[in-house]
Amino acid sequence: MPWVQELIDIIKRQRRHASFFEWPQKDTKELGILKCLIDSLENDDGSSYSDPQSTLNDPPDCVARDNSGKLVGIEISEFVDLKTVRDAQHNNAYPKYWDKQEIIERTQSIILKKDRKKFHGGPYSKIILIIFTDETFLDPDDAIQYLKQHEFKSTNQIDEIYFLFSYDPRHNTYPYVKLKKSDNIRVQGTA
Repeated sequence: MPWVQELIDIIKRQRRHASFFEWPQKDTKELGILKCLIDSLENDDGSSYSDPQSTLNDPPDCVARDNSGKLVGIEISEFVDLKTVRDAQHNNAYPKYWDKQEIIERTQSIILKKDRKKFHGGPYSKIILIIFTDETFLDPDDAIQYLKQHEFKSTNQIDEIYFLFSYDPRHNTYPYVKLKKSDNIRVQGTA
């Protein structure tokens, strides 16, 4: 039974820290994350995106259609402590405790990095960045409050930014927050 061995190999390779969204194929993982956000958006206010698909020419990682049928480019990035990921693979992990300033700084760093990318395909009516996490000690209720209070630097390409958490049974959904960007704080070093 070759499929049984394939399944065993997948399990052996599975990441041991912050693995909720993990999947063997990157495109399947990214599309799944996009669908989680779409589900949460629909549950909250009915706004949504349709026809989500992975792209072959990354970036963006995915595309979808907005409510008016226009094409939207979607870039996806993970918020994770890489040291904990490496340590967990050797059964020597101590999950990181994130403080407010670390959350803000790491999030801003991800935004700046993704805003510098050259997006292929399109034209896109807008570019969305989804930052996702399954960090053990990053409680959605606390982190969402920190993220809501902060105004991130303006971007040149990214129009909307969502921070998405893994499924939370307390809320029966994938908690998320749409991040605010400042219009008067320009990103340095980009067009």
